[in-house]
Amino acid sequence: MQIERGYTIAGRDPLAGLAMRRVTLGDGRGGQVPRDWPTRAARGLAAQAMPGPGPLDLRRATQRLTDALRSRAEARGFLGDAASTQAWTDEMRHMLAGRIAVAASGMWRGGPAVPGDGAQRLVVEAEAATPAEMWRLSRAMRDGAPLELRFAAAPAAPRVVLDLGRFVLDGEVMSEALVRAVRVWVLALAVEARPGALGLAGFGGALMRLGLDPAGREGRMMAAALAALAEAARLAAASELGLSAQGPHGAKGLARLRREAPTAPIAALLDRAATLREGLSGAKAPAAPALAISPLSEAAAILGCGPDPLAPVGALRIDVETPAGHRRAAAPELAAGLAAQGHAPDRIAAVLRHVAGHDSLAAAPGIDHAALRACGLDAERIARIEAALPEARDLRAVITPWRLGRDFCEARLGLAPEDLAAHGLGLLERLGFDAAQIDRANRHVFGHGTMRGAPGITPAQAKVFDTDGRDARARLAMAAMLAGVIDGPVTALIATPEIATAQTARRSLRAARRAGLAALVTLPGGSGEAGDTAPQIAARLREILAMLPPGTRPGTAPAEAIELLEAAGRSRPEARRHARALRERLLGHLVPGGASSAARRDEGRARPHID
Repeated sequence: MQIERGYTIAGRDPLAGLAMRRVTLGDGRGGQVPRDWPTRAARGLAAQAMPGPGPLDLRRATQRLTDALRSRAEARGFLGDAASTQAWTDEMRHMLAGRIAVAASGMWRGGPAVPGDGAQRLVVEAEAATPAEMWRLSRAMRDGAPLELRFAAAPAAPRVVLDLGRFVLDGEVMSEALVRAVRVWVLALAVEARPGALGLAGFGGALMRLGLDPAGREGRMMAAALAALAEAARLAAASELGLSAQGPHGAKGLARLRREAPTAPIAALLDRAATLREGLSGAKAPAAPALAISPLSEAAAILGCGPDPLAPVGALRIDVETPAGHRRAAAPELAAGLAAQGHAPDRIAAVLRHVAGHDSLAAAPGIDHAALRACGLDAERIARIEAALPEARDLRAVITPWRLGRDFCEARLGLAPEDLAAHGLGLLERLGFDAAQIDRANRHVFGHGTMRGAPGITPAQAKVFDTDGRDARARLAMAAMLAGVIDGPVTALIATPEIATAQTARRSLRAARRAGLAALVTLPGGSGEAGDTAPQIAARLREILAMLPPGTRPGTAPAEAIELLEAAGRSRPEARRHARALRERLLGHLVPGGASSAARRDEGRARPHID
């Protein structure tokens, strides 16, 4: 395979080595966090790639990874000349250092892929469930039980995850950059010692950068066009490597999308996907690494997103880490999406201030510098308050006895020395400000965090930037459309607040099964009809699962899963007895018949114990 040095995102520094010379991930004892890497992302990568205790040098780690992949590719004769080989490794290093792609810990360390996202859930083979079993599973979904309801074989665990949001720049999809990235990682996964899929994530972030509503038809079509382009690039690269050919159903989905494409940008992506598919043979079972859309675990921390690859960004107001400390800022997807919607720079700036705040009391309504001076605060005290605002969340946590000073609090507010150590003194109220004034000033300084009330933004435009994401029907519709254009598994996630009743949960379960999804996963959240018992049911089910012996899991048949769910719904002592009985039954299958009961007890102690 020939790979040219293109670098994935146009306009960025193309030399991965230059960036990585400055990258050292520390352990909190003097280590240096790389530029543009939040601490959460740095720790997430360190947990994946660090072979042992101590700081991780990302440059050396990526060099080890790419060297191993290059030697395997050369042994199989997949690479062209030396220039192509160097371009391939440079592309991988650039994407890893730029958090455009995330490699699973198994790739860094040579271990196996972890099925799913690593979360502890009850797996149920729901394809064969009877109507009565479907109803019971729906009630368990509503109650917040951690379930993975499978409608096909176990989904492939992604070894690499691409963030599609990074392939949107200046309101346009960088289609050729996405094609290049898929080619790079198809080759990498093809020579990997262990099988794995190429995961796609960041659909919600990509749509937000394009100014499109993920719950609308155009947004779903754009998401499907991105997936169709990635699938076509995968097939073309695999065909070039002699590994695979046409997938079983993606071509039909692509043809249907091309007939219905609502806009020129979507049509252009679909036409490019169709061009890549031209001339491919018709094998039914591609041997190449598949694409997969599934829950994120380690990758979520590094990419800075949540577990759902389809969901929008988690918050419009984010924390940005700087050498001087934390500060608030609007999510970059917000500014990009507003520009894509055609808003002028001054309006975008006003909206960003509305969302992330002004970080100053200078012009705050009700509690500005003049109001503070009228309360007796001098310039030095006001400066101390201003310096603390970037890392605060509420004015009450800023205007404290420690910043105003003991003398001021005793003389001006009449506080006794023994009262100064108490928390919750409410100094703002003691200074004469009421709750409404404090609330208005808080929103001015720290931002609203949402688009509600943003200047010059219509409700339809603001809907694009809704981070709540509690529209299960819209996300299931998007997942169904994605399942029609890629040949790999698509797993949808649904949060319990989205399924407030068992009937709603049952409809979602049936819709996911009809759509051809590989699985439906429930995420923890609020409660519906179950009220306050939902968190206890979920906690007890996790306790039961934690007591199982290493290397075992409960049965995945619907009836067996329902038995566990019924046990989790009982009192805690009864649930504990059921867990012990299940453990002994499973141990009886694992331990040879001549083994003593003491050996089985010793094996059981290796797992967490419920007291």
